[in-house]
Amino acid sequence: MKTFKARGLLAVIILSAALAGCGVQDKPGNQPGSTAAPTVTPSPEPTAALNEREAIIYLTDTELAETIEKSVKLQYETDTDLVKAAIAELQKDPAENVLALWQPIELTSVELTDGLVVLDIHLPDEARLGAPGEMLVIETLKKTLFQFDFVQGIQLLVDGAEVETLMGHVELEYPMVREQE
Repeated sequence: MKTFKARGLLAVIILSAALAGCGVQDKPGNQPGSTAAPTVTPSPEPTAALNEREAIIYLTDTELAETIEKSVKLQYETDTDLVKAAIAELQKDPAENVLALWQPIELTSVELTDGLVVLDIHLPDEARLGAPGEMLVIETLKKTLFQFDFVQGIQLLVDGAEVETLMGHVELEYPMVREQE
């Protein structure tokens, strides 16, 4: 009886070793004389090269008395991206003693068609200013965007609608157009 159990155990061990060996042989890299198939990795989609342009962003002093110029480098692919990058710079936290009046203003959408930039914004309560502040918000936007030759006009919408005034003090033009020199 002991011999039968020993033979049975030996048979199971041999069978297990044979099955394990067969599984290893199925791998192409483990067979003698075979070469592993090269792994094909998909090539990344070509990305458009980003353009870089130096531009002036217009901010204001803390007294809301005058605009202050700040030189920045903008990266973009299309003209619409350039407009978005310029507005993003208008919204960045500036240096000491300088205010970014566009910082609390939420940009909903930007479209550029035939030289007309259509900006849809949302004005939270903390973005609302008095008459001098409102004039500077509009002035900094116009000065910043009209430096780009392709921008001929700016249509400013608040929550998707044309409004007579941005913050209740200064009447808006529809569209605001580049001043002829």
